[in-house]
Amino acid sequence: MRMANDGGEEVCSRHPAKPQSLEYLLNEWEIQCLKLVSLALQGFLFFLAGIRQRSSSRFIGVLLWLAYLSADSVAVFVLGHLAVHAGGPSHQLVFLWAPFVLLHLGGQDTITALSMQDNVLWKRHALTLAQQVALAVYDVARTPWPDRRLLAAVVLMFLSGCVKYAERTLCLARASPARLTADFLGCFQDRISSIKEMQAIARDGGLGSSRYLNSRAFTRFSLNPAMDVMSTDILPNYDWSASRDIFSDLYSKIRRLGRSDQEEYFRRTYRFAEERLFVCYRRLYTKALFRLSPLGAFLHLVTFLSTSSATALFHLSVSGGQAGRTYSSTDVAVTYVLLAGAVTLEVSSCLLSMLTRQDLWSHPVLCCSCLQQLPIIKLVFCLTCGNCAVLLRRWRRPRHWSQELAQYSVVGRSAQKAYGGRLLPGCVAKHVTEATRPVPVTDGLKLFVIERLLDADAMPTGSDFTGSRGELALSKWMGSLEAPAAASGILHESLRDVDFPTSVLLWHIATEVCFFNAADAGAAAATALPANPADEERKKIGRQLSNYVMYLVFKCGVLRNSGSEFLLRKAKYEIHERIKGQRQHGGDGKEDRSREEVAVERIVKSGDMGQVEPRGKDIVAAAARNDDDAAATAASAIEVLSDRVLPRALKVAAALDGVRGGRPQQGYRAASRWDLIAAVWLEMLYYIGPRCGAAFHREHLSNGGEFATHVLVLMYIIGPLGYHPDMLSFEPLNK
Repeated sequence: MRMANDGGEEVCSRHPAKPQSLEYLLNEWEIQCLKLVSLALQGFLFFLAGIRQRSSSRFIGVLLWLAYLSADSVAVFVLGHLAVHAGGPSHQLVFLWAPFVLLHLGGQDTITALSMQDNVLWKRHALTLAQQVALAVYDVARTPWPDRRLLAAVVLMFLSGCVKYAERTLCLARASPARLTADFLGCFQDRISSIKEMQAIARDGGLGSSRYLNSRAFTRFSLNPAMDVMSTDILPNYDWSASRDIFSDLYSKIRRLGRSDQEEYFRRTYRFAEERLFVCYRRLYTKALFRLSPLGAFLHLVTFLSTSSATALFHLSVSGGQAGRTYSSTDVAVTYVLLAGAVTLEVSSCLLSMLTRQDLWSHPVLCCSCLQQLPIIKLVFCLTCGNCAVLLRRWRRPRHWSQELAQYSVVGRSAQKAYGGRLLPGCVAKHVTEATRPVPVTDGLKLFVIERLLDADAMPTGSDFTGSRGELALSKWMGSLEAPAAASGILHESLRDVDFPTSVLLWHIATEVCFFNAADAGAAAATALPANPADEERKKIGRQLSNYVMYLVFKCGVLRNSGSEFLLRKAKYEIHERIKGQRQHGGDGKEDRSREEVAVERIVKSGDMGQVEPRGKDIVAAAARNDDDAAATAASAIEVLSDRVLPRALKVAAALDGVRGGRPQQGYRAASRWDLIAAVWLEMLYYIGPRCGAAFHREHLSNGGEFATHVLVLMYIIGPLGYHPDMLSFEPLNK
């Protein structure tokens, strides 16, 4: 309600807020505080966004998710309310903050997208760019600018903000799945020609790798095979055996190396794959690769110079003459903080792009024509930034992914449910959550994976090892181990005659039973032989791979269907009932052991070891004999609903329990049951890797990465297109 005073002017009937009141503080400090919060969020994202590439922590993921979403929301909110909070001559500097909103919406070099969905929606970001620029221009145009230096500072900050926002939109567009696929298909004909040339060399039985290295196909080979993994889903259809024929001489050379040289070669191969995936991460989720292009380096220089110039002009404007005293001291201080923060982030971004580059001599800044006649500048540049980058890498090798193997044990989760709720003391929860806690990827696991890729016996020529779900490994090791014929038939049936998720579930439960079953300890004690460290390591690797493949299939949904999900629920229920049933008959008093071990012991004691109820399978077989499609479909559903999972898994465990170690061969230790189990799980990992899909590998690259992605890159490097030039230049191969 308004009232008229004696001068005819309208005044508000409400009393103005008191200086000490909360309403007054909000009116005076709201926009200033929000701008400082926006700057703080930008600094947080710049310095801590890189953590997500080497950490799979959910806490860090949620923290970055909140900061990423809040940064854009706060910036848009501030831009929409700038006009509301400009109340008079003392608040003219508020409109100077509009370009800073665009600068913050442009994001930081360390993060452009939180997930691939942001890259997919790059057109929406482009529309938002146009809207926010128009709104910022409207806000600034409403304010008179008596000081030309301040107006020039606003124009320069507008230039920086628009460039930063346009850079982010461009990076999102270049990293969209459609653009990745288009880049891959753009040189698809060259890739097909390369594969055909490899096949021709393999058929002719020529000079092997030396002939391929001199061929046209190798010289046009992709410099980053990991990007192909991120771009296409057709990798399982490649001819993976052609390169094995071509590089047979190279494989034999590797096998003739000493053990230490072999291990060093394998480690460098993994580091090579990690670096290629690190490049993929920087293209998909950061501005790093764009910054290293000539256009990106030029725009980086433009934003740095414009921001620095705007800072100098603002200082001249507010520090001299009568005009400097017309601005609020609070607004001046906040503007100084915003300008200093913008310059600091630009300098830090420039240093980061230089220190993370391997070949500083080819940096776009040094390739400018204006610097070609000034070699002294290039020399000083490389003596400072170049030496700092080299010393930094030598002091601490950068970590490009989480180096963790996710774990999921259905026995462990069922034991957690059977032994109590989720809210448990720390000492108890440590054992309860052991089955779901990630484990580090050890050197032993890495060497085991790559040794099988280069082993001609494990991966025979002419066989499609990516199409085998464990049958090749089972056939190879059963020839070296002693096992009854019935056990061999059961194991082959569990891999061949069921779908892949069912096979994974059966072998996973069987692996858990073999790992924790006390019969193993009794058998080892009966032989009166000390435990072999290699056998213990293979046993540990086998269980870790089992839990990891379970995580990929039943937690990440790789190759999973509705029937397999129902099968998992049945398995949990059956295991839970077995554990509860045994607990009702009295405990064993061995509470110092892990709960998974106690659960497996109670499952085995409950009986049905090696027995299975074949009712559902008999129905399926009868339907197949009658050749009735409708009956077969109904019978398949009946099999899922009627067959009990745990007895079938215990039958596989009993077959594995009947496998005995073979005799030691010259230069090799005696084969054991865990060599078979670990080899089968590794072959399942080879089967899953190409079938996860490019979307899976891209998405998980932003939250620590997956071991399956690294394995697939190794398979792809050694597989259809042969060795990368950097891998052929490894020192151990030149000995």
